[in-house]
Amino acid sequence: MGWTTKIIVLCWVVGVMPGVMLAGCQVDSDDVQQWKGTVKGPTRLVAVIGSDHYSPELRTEAALAIVEMDRNDVDALAMLKGALDDLRGEDALATEAIVSGMIPRLEALLSEEPDEAHKGPDPTQVRAKDAAYMVIPYAPEDARDALIRSVLGWYSADFEGRSLAGDYSAEQVTRALGPEAAGLLVDALHEKMPPQAMIKIAEIIGEDGDEQTKKRAGERLVAIEKQMEKSAFVKWLAGQIRESIQASGEKADDNRVNALALYNRENYITQGALPAMWHVGDQEIVATRLLSIADTKPGGSDGKAWVERLNARRAIALKALDGHVNRKHLNRLLSIALDPSNPIEVRDYAFDRVGDIRSRQAIPRLWALVERPGCTTASCSAPDKLSKRLRWRAGELVLSLGGPATIEPFSQRLPAAAGIQYEPEELEGYATRMSQMTPPPTSTVMTLLDSQQWWNRVVALRYLERRGGEADIPTMKRLMSDAGEVSGEGWSELNPPVKTVGQVADAAIKALRTREQGDKK
Repeated sequence: MGWTTKIIVLCWVVGVMPGVMLAGCQVDSDDVQQWKGTVKGPTRLVAVIGSDHYSPELRTEAALAIVEMDRNDVDALAMLKGALDDLRGEDALATEAIVSGMIPRLEALLSEEPDEAHKGPDPTQVRAKDAAYMVIPYAPEDARDALIRSVLGWYSADFEGRSLAGDYSAEQVTRALGPEAAGLLVDALHEKMPPQAMIKIAEIIGEDGDEQTKKRAGERLVAIEKQMEKSAFVKWLAGQIRESIQASGEKADDNRVNALALYNRENYITQGALPAMWHVGDQEIVATRLLSIADTKPGGSDGKAWVERLNARRAIALKALDGHVNRKHLNRLLSIALDPSNPIEVRDYAFDRVGDIRSRQAIPRLWALVERPGCTTASCSAPDKLSKRLRWRAGELVLSLGGPATIEPFSQRLPAAAGIQYEPEELEGYATRMSQMTPPPTSTVMTLLDSQQWWNRVVALRYLERRGGEADIPTMKRLMSDAGEVSGEGWSELNPPVKTVGQVADAAIKALRTREQGDKK
């Protein structure tokens, strides 16, 4: 149906409506506004948009009327898009003129203060946002930036509350509009925004931004984190907390308010700024800042509460470096991991990052931990859990970084003090690391079956359990009569409990056969 025919139909339908007097099918602004609430109104508004019998101003008003309709019986924006698609096929310039006329009103709607009566985003603003995004492809080239800024500006004003509102989420919009849109989100980042909103914006920028945008985001996040460190930010938090307490009818005690402000400041940093940095952690300014935080030790006179907060911050900074470290960071990370004055949580994450770098240069500094007996006395009558844990951690890292060539020296460097203890999980960890090597180091591991040390024989059996085959079972069976006693916490808790290497051999053979049967199936 051509648009001329559509106008004839429109005139006929309107002309026969009771009580409506039109001269020559004239339609004016009053008609357009009235149709927003009538059953057939949406169809008539679409017809006005598509007809060159009406002025550009009236056609624009009809388009905006569709946007402003508060109705559930029609998909207003789908109708508007269909009308613009049809019109663009016939008259692209008219389409641009209508959309250009819509922009000022859409911008005004998006910039209005939301109605406090609405608990969520204002429905009219949500429709305006969806419409503004939807008409961007129809707008003149020089008007698209304004629409993009209006849409993203609306999201940014309350990102947490608005990011999922309407038919298009902030993530969808940014991904569709590309790096330019992601760049506009950098300006939305600020220290007072909710932590989860900060993380989400950083995630979108990290996924969709170009290098320049990521660089700006990295600089901005570092500046925000430093701003959170300042007393002015704590003072702002205290003001927010005081208002909240007073609003509940309670007395706002200064000590309580200040304590809560410091606690919340840490949440903003550790649950907002630092996790957000991970999304742009490949930027050098971000990696440098995260390393600086990780390397910041508490002072000797610092209170317990501050020490705990700072160490939690250090651990999260190292976590945020995941995937963003390289060889130039190795020595600094090793220093953090090997420093006995650092808490174990910080050291653990530092070891993780050392492992990420995948450099054999780390191995020489790790041998000292591998060689720790894990006990506080020469006879190992008093186990040292921390030393054992560090030995285990360093041992797995050495095997992972060094590959097959490290197996023999590793087995020789494991401590053999009288009464030495090795927990089953530790030896399982070593066997697992060996089983992950490429190519499989089976011939090297097999030599450990003849080791004088019971723990090396157990590691070899557990390796064969994972990577051995039917042909290896006869060799494993030789150890079923091995009466060497295992020693360490956890052996008696296995099912069934294990006391000797021979029992480990029996369990390993059964597990190997079960695995082989599963592989055949």
